Amino acid sequence: MISFFRVVLHIAFFLAVCFAAPAASMTVSVADAVPAQGSPLVVVVSTPEPVDNLAVVWKGVSWPMLKTAPGRYEALIGIDLLASPGPESLVVEQVVKGARTRHEETVRVVEKAFPVQRLTLPKRMTEFDNAMLLRIDKERRALADRFSRVTLPVLWTLPFLTPVDGYRPENFGVRREINGELRMPHAAVDIRLPAGTPVRAIADGVVALAEEQFFGGKTVTIDHGGGVFSTYMHLQNYSVKEGLRVSRGETIGAVGATGRATGPHLHFAVRIPGGRIDPTLLFELTGK
Repeated sequence: MISFFRVVLHIAFFLAVCFAAPAASMTVSVADAVPAQGSPLVVVVSTPEPVDNLAVVWKGVSWPMLKTAPGRYEALIGIDLLASPGPESLVVEQVVKGARTRHEETVRVVEKAFPVQRLTLPKRMTEFDNAMLLRIDKERRALADRFSRVTLPVLWTLPFLTPVDGYRPENFGVRREINGELRMPHAAVDIRLPAGTPVRAIADGVVALAEEQFFGGKTVTIDHGGGVFSTYMHLQNYSVKEGLRVSRGETIGAVGATGRATGPHLHFAVRIPGGRIDPTLLFELTGK
């Protein structure tokens, strides 16, 4: 079982308001203040008064928070797979009755060791002509465009649901050496299951991409709002289309071996504010 260290930092401070009204306190808690590369973090804010605006600033970008109960908000942020070890600034900004408050906390990223996997593939899977290179680049840019969008409302809620029954993930973060050439790390997990195994959405969202790609084969990406995305590749088929609203647990396709795959499996990836994270760690998050 994957361990998930939880360090909760409680910070209380007060906002001055007009006409000698009582001060309004806000409590911020951060799960795992010393996370490893590829880790997700839950930020929880509790405040007794209605807020005009509340956001988490992470990696220089302001991200929206999800209201989960009266006076309670959550945000999901991540440590990218290739994030540099060391301190990172996490800021929570709140506006109440026109008064802005800013709190800064330090998250200390630690390095994680990932294995190297050596593969030998036929040239048809590794060497491409100009036309194919243009297609690969176009598909890469299409995914990057989807990931650059920060949409509202935030649709995900904790806990997330695994994408398949029999979830046994492999290979997250593996540095792959293909035919003697070192490639980018594997920013996803592989789940080896029989072709035709149903694949489901891990949370509510909107289908941001549904198409066949060279590397990923039949591919679906779901936008869960607020910068959170899940991607499912090598599908045998998919039953959704771009722009469709899907629900947590809804079947979106089936495990296959389309694209550059050596056998039936699901390539499953999650990107959240901050970058690419180990999706398996999501399933232990509760926000409590």
